[in-house]
Amino acid sequence: MQRFLQITPHVIAHDLHPDYLSSVYARSRPEAIKIPIQHHHAHVVSAMAEHGLEGPVIGIAYDGTGLGPDGAAWGGEILVATACDFRRAATFRPLRLLGGDKAIREPWRIALAAVLDAFGGAPPANIRDLFPEVAPHEFDAACQLLAGGLAMPLAHGVGRYFDAFGALFLGRTRATFEGQVALEWNQAADPAVARAYPIQIHDTAGVVRIDLRMALRHALVDRENGAPVSAIAAAFHNTLAYATAIAVRRVARDVGRLPIVASGGCFQNARLAESVRAALTPEHEVYLHGEVPPGDGGIALGQAVIANAKLAV
Repeated sequence: MQRFLQITPHVIAHDLHPDYLSSVYARSRPEAIKIPIQHHHAHVVSAMAEHGLEGPVIGIAYDGTGLGPDGAAWGGEILVATACDFRRAATFRPLRLLGGDKAIREPWRIALAAVLDAFGGAPPANIRDLFPEVAPHEFDAACQLLAGGLAMPLAHGVGRYFDAFGALFLGRTRATFEGQVALEWNQAADPAVARAYPIQIHDTAGVVRIDLRMALRHALVDRENGAPVSAIAAAFHNTLAYATAIAVRRVARDVGRLPIVASGGCFQNARLAESVRAALTPEHEVYLHGEVPPGDGGIALGQAVIANAKLAV
């Protein structure tokens, strides 16, 4: 690409995660100036750049995974951001990733962790029936590991909640590509269903935390009462939009009525994107992507703008 465009870069911007192939390549380059960029900050700034917003903004960044400055897997983030800097204002209660990256390929592991978390480690008696496709010995081993307090990665990503609910209610134990279960869960949602599940919102050390444990318990009751999967999927989407609107309003009380941008792979989901915008308007002006991809296809734009802003300081 460098030869094709006949350019010689002086600055290299790359993702904060040190193990991404792009980050490894970036660090191997001869240029003296290399700037690591936090993944979700780049998403937010890509939307700012598309719409010509100088900032600060309230940026909603929802995807599967991106490394946070604290070393955790982020992905359900509400940031207060400029092109040069950001702070985390809200996030989702994290889910445990049993087996690390293996849990993303086998989302039943995330679903099981979510159920155990929702019931405080004392799940319903029929929990095994929720995972009929999982081998009994594998299921028992997973339960023991989750109950044993074993340290494992924590994931805040909204994409992981799509995986958990989709695996649980669609019976998808495995995914052959990133976002497969989330896509199927989106397609399952009934557009006519408007209700949402109850949630809890906490404030921990100045960061708003969205807690979906109550929503999951209500979804399981719906299933027990014979509600169609399409209605549960729709209520899940509505709940995300409802929770996001509450969290954004709490943040706005502290920082003022700033423009709101939404970015990240989860906003390739048109229902989620439009539901979030509808939940916040007309009180707030919400900017969605139109020309720049909301997923990682647009993240280089955000990285470039951030690197340029940091150099100008």
